[in-house]
Amino acid sequence: MKKRPFNIKSWLLLALLCAAATWGNGQTQAISLEGALEIARKNYTGLESDRLAVEQQNKLAEAGLAQQPTQLFLTGEEFNFGDQSGVHSLNLQQNFYLPKADNAQREYYRQGANVAQKQLALTDRELERAVSQAYHQLQFAKQEQLLAAENLALYNDFLVVTTAQMETGESGKIPQLAARSRLGQAQLEQEYALEKYQIALSLFNQWLRTDAQFDVEGRLPLEQGIVADSIQPDNPHMQLLIAQREQAQANVATREAQLLPQINSGARLQNAFGEFPLFGYQLGVNVPLFKKAYRGQIEAAELGVKVQEAVILTEQQRLERTVSELSFRLGHQAHILEYLQNDLLPIVNEQSGANLQAYREGEVEYLEYLDGLEQVVKVKQQILEALYNFNVLRVELSYWTGN
Repeated sequence: MKKRPFNIKSWLLLALLCAAATWGNGQTQAISLEGALEIARKNYTGLESDRLAVEQQNKLAEAGLAQQPTQLFLTGEEFNFGDQSGVHSLNLQQNFYLPKADNAQREYYRQGANVAQKQLALTDRELERAVSQAYHQLQFAKQEQLLAAENLALYNDFLVVTTAQMETGESGKIPQLAARSRLGQAQLEQEYALEKYQIALSLFNQWLRTDAQFDVEGRLPLEQGIVADSIQPDNPHMQLLIAQREQAQANVATREAQLLPQINSGARLQNAFGEFPLFGYQLGVNVPLFKKAYRGQIEAAELGVKVQEAVILTEQQRLERTVSELSFRLGHQAHILEYLQNDLLPIVNEQSGANLQAYREGEVEYLEYLDGLEQVVKVKQQILEALYNFNVLRVELSYWTGN
């Protein structure tokens, strides 16, 4: 007749603890990871600044190479102040770049827009990585709360049994004191779990930056899909570096265009010794005669291309090392998780169900029961942590491979 009240009390306590865990957080709306990413992308200022950088470079490409200012000036020759004589001219002069120079500058700006576009793609992936990690961290914190509540219910059941045995004289006070002590520790763990959940909830909503309060959906996933363990061709890290190399190559062309001649043209309206109007013109080229500085700038730009090529190779090697390590760690974590879930968890679940009944019937001492209960709690915590680490590693591997 005593067993049924014990179970009802345990479930009521569990429900009360779960309700208390979410109390004080305000009204929250459950949101999927895809929905969270959509909101974060709308509100993240880093993406907006990258979009503006793309627009800026496109505007420069449309404008092309700015022409030199038009010169408008007056001249006078062979005249004196006492008599209006000599030649007076109103002059208009303009220098023009050759189309090849203008095209080179436009291409440089287009490559700048391409660099900004690749940076935008990388920033988007960085945001996706950060939001996904915050999402899984909040899922982990919620499940830790539930696990702490389950553990609290187990220790409460043990306290109920030891208290009843002490009152009936079946056992002394020491088992009941031990049960009270472990229950107090479990209550403290519940407080820690609540604090971790509140912190994770706050950090997650900081990424979304909305007036509404959002919470995550469901539990930590155990996805069986294979994550690519090699760097993908569209990897945003490599795409950005390739775009920077192409911009460096375009910079060489703009430096070489400085050696091209400029068309020098002019027109004038004259008054010569009382004769008006007279007209004149000027047509020629501006040629750089001293080319050493120009050659130095071209060589420096060519070295800039080689620097970018070296950076690409260095980053390629770094990414390969990172991906290789993450792939190994993910496989190892998957193996640990499989062992915990398939081999160890069924054993401790069976042990958990049998231990309390065995203690009631006097088959085990209270220390043996507590030791077995702690093993159950430890294994469940290990499974939860392994599942969280598995999801974190999946996010990291996907980010670095560009998958």
